[in-house]
Amino acid sequence: MYKDVLQKVTNHEELTEDEVFTLISAIRRDEVNDIQIAGFQVALLMKGASLREMAFIAKAMRDNCLPLKPKVTAELMDTCGTGGGLSTFNISTATALVAAAAGVPVAKHGSRSIASLSGSADVLEALGININLTPAQAEKMIEEIGVAFLYAPLFHPVMGKVLPPEQDLGIKTIFYTIIGPLINPAFAPRHLLGVYKLELLDTVSYVARELGYTRALFVHGLDGLDEISLLGATRINELKNGEITTYDITPEQFGLTRCALADIRTGTPAENAETIRGVFSGAVTGPRRDAIALNSAGALLIGEKADSLAEGLKLAGEIIASGAARRKLDELREMSCSFAAAEGV
Repeated sequence: MYKDVLQKVTNHEELTEDEVFTLISAIRRDEVNDIQIAGFQVALLMKGASLREMAFIAKAMRDNCLPLKPKVTAELMDTCGTGGGLSTFNISTATALVAAAAGVPVAKHGSRSIASLSGSADVLEALGININLTPAQAEKMIEEIGVAFLYAPLFHPVMGKVLPPEQDLGIKTIFYTIIGPLINPAFAPRHLLGVYKLELLDTVSYVARELGYTRALFVHGLDGLDEISLLGATRINELKNGEITTYDITPEQFGLTRCALADIRTGTPAENAETIRGVFSGAVTGPRRDAIALNSAGALLIGEKADSLAEGLKLAGEIIASGAARRKLDELREMSCSFAAAEGV
C-alpha cells in the first residue's frame, strides 16, 4: 500500500480518498515507519497537495483522533490558529476565554509552540491550568463551564507520528500549516482561525468548508500576523451559509489605534500569562487589551453573540471590564486542576 501511494505522489498523481484514509490509518497502527512517513511528507511537499487531497487528509486525521462529543445546545467554537508569522502574545487563547465568558461553548484546541516562545499549551500551564485532560474530562468541562483546552498530542495519535519526522527534516508540511488547526477532536464547526501566510488563506477556507464548518472567520494580518491585526489591515474570509466572502478591515474602522509589533510581541509563557491576567483584571490596557478585544469581536460574531464586528468589540470590552473573562479563567483553572488532584497528579 505505502509503495503504491508513494509512487503516485512522486509521479504527481492525485491520491484518492480511500488511499489517503488507508495511509493515515496505517500510520496510526504503526504499519508505516518514520523513514516512510518522512518520504511521504517530502514527496507530497514536492508535488504540492491538491485541495481535494488536503480535505481528504484532514478528514482522515479527524477520523483517527480520540473524539469527544459534549452535550451542549449551541455549536462549539475553536480559536486555534496556524501559528507561524510574526509572534504575538497568546491572543487567540485569551479570545477563547472571552468568548466562553459570553456563553459561547469553546473547545480550544492547541499545542506547545514550535515557531515561537509560547504556544497555547505553554501559556495555559503558566496560568495554572491542567492541560492533560481525557476526552471525558474535557466533555464535562465544556458541559459545566463552557470551555476546555484540548491538548492536541493527547487527542491526535497520528499527528504525534508525523510531526517528529517533519521537525527532524526542518520542513513545514501541510500537517503543520493547514491540517493541524482544522482537526478539532470535538469537531467544532465554528472557528476564528488565524492564518500565517496570505497564500494559504483561501486553501484553509476551502478545506474547512469541505469538513463541514458552518460559521468561521479565516483571518490574516497583511503585516504578517495570524490574528486580526492591530498593526494594520487584515484580510478576512468569512464563511456563512456555505458561502465565503472576502474583505479587508483596519483598526481605525473600529476606533482603535494602530500599534507596533513590539507592543504586542510574545514573551515567555510566564510573561504572556501575566499579560492575560492583567488585561482581564483591568491592570493592563492599551494595545494588548485592544488586540484581545478586537479578536474577541470576531469570535463573538461567529458565535452569534454579536451581529457585527463593531458590536462584538463593544461586547468584548464589556465582558473584560465586568470581570467575566477573569472569572472564566478562574473556573477553567479550578475545574481542570480538580481532575489532577483527584488522580493524585
